[in-house]
Amino acid sequence: MKQEISKTSFQMQCQRKHFIKDKQYHLLMEDDRIKISETVDFQYSKYLLDLNFESLIYWKTDQDQLVAFGIMYNKTLKWFHADSSDLQHLYKNLCGRVLFGNISSIYENKEILGSGASSKVYRVLNKLTHCLYASKCIHKERYVNIQLIQNRMIQEIDLMRRLDHETIVKMIDIFEGEKSFYIILELLQGDSLHTFFKKHSLTLTQIRQIISRCLQALCYLDLNNIIHRDLKLENVVLKEQGKVESVRIIDFGLAIYSSNNQRQLCGTPGYIAPEMFIEKYPYTTKVDVFSLGAIFYKLLCKKPLFHGNTSEEILENNKKFLWNNHLKNCSDETIDLIKQMLQRDPNKRISAYQALQHPFFGERFIEQGIAEESSHEIVKTFPLIKPMQIINSNDNIPEIKIQAIRGGQQSFDQSLGSNYFPSFDEGYQKPKNGSDHIIE
Repeated sequence: MKQEISKTSFQMQCQRKHFIKDKQYHLLMEDDRIKISETVDFQYSKYLLDLNFESLIYWKTDQDQLVAFGIMYNKTLKWFHADSSDLQHLYKNLCGRVLFGNISSIYENKEILGSGASSKVYRVLNKLTHCLYASKCIHKERYVNIQLIQNRMIQEIDLMRRLDHETIVKMIDIFEGEKSFYIILELLQGDSLHTFFKKHSLTLTQIRQIISRCLQALCYLDLNNIIHRDLKLENVVLKEQGKVESVRIIDFGLAIYSSNNQRQLCGTPGYIAPEMFIEKYPYTTKVDVFSLGAIFYKLLCKKPLFHGNTSEEILENNKKFLWNNHLKNCSDETIDLIKQMLQRDPNKRISAYQALQHPFFGERFIEQGIAEESSHEIVKTFPLIKPMQIINSNDNIPEIKIQAIRGGQQSFDQSLGSNYFPSFDEGYQKPKNGSDHIIE
């Protein structure tokens, strides 16, 4: 039976099955490795396993119960049998710290939920707990450099295993197979905000709930020094069908720690903060506030912040900060919050914590659609601006996710093109050079 030592360490007994006589071992799990020894003092441990993502642990089940774990030793898979409750405790403590093998021993595929260029997402059943989860299957053969995708996946896992907040999707397990990696996540039963938004007309109260939840997530990420770098409608998902107050942020594939010195341009065109276009600019978690501001804008206006017929055009308008004004009949508080979230200069942009204190989250509205607000509110209408003429909606444009684009800019101010205005706060001037679709 297991003997508790600390929150992350414990001992248990296990045995190797042999033809003549089973061999008894003692297992000690420490903070950074597992020791398996024939003696209880662990002075000489025959088997040592480092707790990192270069280690693989296999599981054997019988009648939906764990009966053994396996490790590679001298290129041979060695199985160790133990009490089911001890194995369950070991399994729980190893989740997110090593890679597990043979996913089919624990999870059963039920149906495919979605697919992308390099991965598929399945609904899966945990055979031990009989709970449903989502499995993100990342195909190795889609990548020329397997080590590169493994490093990125490990970075994503390392970030996610530290996160525990009701506004962020929870990671459960990680598996590696011969052809794929599998990240097991909590199952979100609702649509992405992108899909939900197409089906339903949101009230201002619902938009407030969504933005408030996302800002809470950004505050938590900021406390943990994490930059998401790819916030968009598709990466905000409802945990429960139809309940916008249950939204979760997903997909940490491009996320980094603030301490990471690498500052590539990355994300999805239409949501990228201006400072990310500047080579080696030390951008912060405020890039996520800008991306959330772009989400906020689209939910309010039912149109994207930056238009374009192609992803390349959207990216170019995003880079030049050429955006259309579709805000109409919004209160001063609503406009002010969007202005502060979409500030071109990150030093003037509001933080997630400051945004949560904004009066917008204390407003009271008559729920008759976004443009219909209570009569006692001071309503500010933007000057009439002719929108860009486009043939297709952005929804019909194939998405591209920018991994890294280098520029030649030397500083934030020098990066600004002639179409930039000094600041959102300097009023809504008529654009220069006769352009009629640029506002700040």
